[in-house]
Amino acid sequence: MYRPHTRSVVHLALLINMLSLGSLMMVMPLGPDFISALSMDAKNIGYISGGATFASAIVGFLAAPYLDRFNRKHALIVLLTLRFGLTAACMFATSQTHLLLLFILAGCVAGPASGVLMAAVVDIVPANERGKQLAYVGMSFSLAAIVIMPLSLELAHRINWQAPFYIFGLGGLLLALLVLWFFPSMPPTHRVQQGSSPTAVPASVLHDLLASPLFLLGLTIMSLQMFGHFLLIPHFSNYFQFNLAFPRDDISLLYLCGGLASMVTMQLCGNLLDRGYASRTIVVTTLLLAVVILCGFVLPFSLSLYLVFTLFMALSAARSSSTLAITAGIPLPHQRAAFMSYQGTAANVASGLASVASAAYLSTSAEGKIDGFSQLAIASAVFALAAMLLTMRLIPKLAERSRKMAARQTAQTIP
Repeated sequence: MYRPHTRSVVHLALLINMLSLGSLMMVMPLGPDFISALSMDAKNIGYISGGATFASAIVGFLAAPYLDRFNRKHALIVLLTLRFGLTAACMFATSQTHLLLLFILAGCVAGPASGVLMAAVVDIVPANERGKQLAYVGMSFSLAAIVIMPLSLELAHRINWQAPFYIFGLGGLLLALLVLWFFPSMPPTHRVQQGSSPTAVPASVLHDLLASPLFLLGLTIMSLQMFGHFLLIPHFSNYFQFNLAFPRDDISLLYLCGGLASMVTMQLCGNLLDRGYASRTIVVTTLLLAVVILCGFVLPFSLSLYLVFTLFMALSAARSSSTLAITAGIPLPHQRAAFMSYQGTAANVASGLASVASAAYLSTSAEGKIDGFSQLAIASAVFALAAMLLTMRLIPKLAERSRKMAARQTAQTIP
């Protein structure tokens, strides 16, 4: 039905996710700039990213039952306009409190917008191509690291800390216009033909999903992955600069290396998923990630930070995109936007909790260094391994359900 629009939707989804993720991620490496301009405490950077992700989680949860009732195109245009308009408004912040408030308001819209966008992608892309196409969309994380993060650092360095907010905010509004021009109309009536009424009671949508063990397992996996990931991510820039004496001017190059490597690993893993190697992909990427975390941030190895960070970013992105492609098979067509929003809510709650908990756990020494980072690295590796074990349970359960549904459809077609 939407086949002619597949390429334009997938490309736009990549750009939108790249800018949305980048505008959220950039507050972490911009921490030192906030410290000097807004007199912010170094450990409070985690509270900014954590507050935004909590807001995204709460609104995403409340909005999820309603998202499948609207035309995906129209809903996405409204949500993107709000999302990036509020991002641009962050330039007017005059204190850390003002910045936190505006950034949280922008985060409120991020969850529902992401849910609708990813549901549209899953609706359009055929099932046998989802691994590759979702890996392509998943490159938005890497591109955010390659393009948005270094660009935000350069803009803040050469102009001021407000520059990234209004430039990326305006860029997001332009993407909303492109959605208006290039996205196909995706009314809920088309999804009725695949299984459910668009006017279903919102409470029943949540009830149906909560009654599914696969749904709960998928959310648990995503939560564990994101919690472990965000124990470290918000504090990398400060840790590298204050503990490892890494030059401020080279941070953008560090993220560039990590992002380029991530693009390669995600495309490789996407192809492996489409060829049926889901289990091996998850196991290999997770085990290697745990080794990199322990060797890079816990054990006394004198490894290059470029090597450690590049491998960390590449393996994390490959694992995340592979997990997303696997969990995309959990919801039925009429549940996709709700599922994606709930999954985003779980991820945001987990990452927000991790950001806040890690910020509360870490302390600043008299020399200005961050204490306690190695303990967080150990915890991050443990959460990664726990998520891997649960994913190994999910994959055969999804395969079994697919076989049962195929058998049921075959039986119904036989006179």
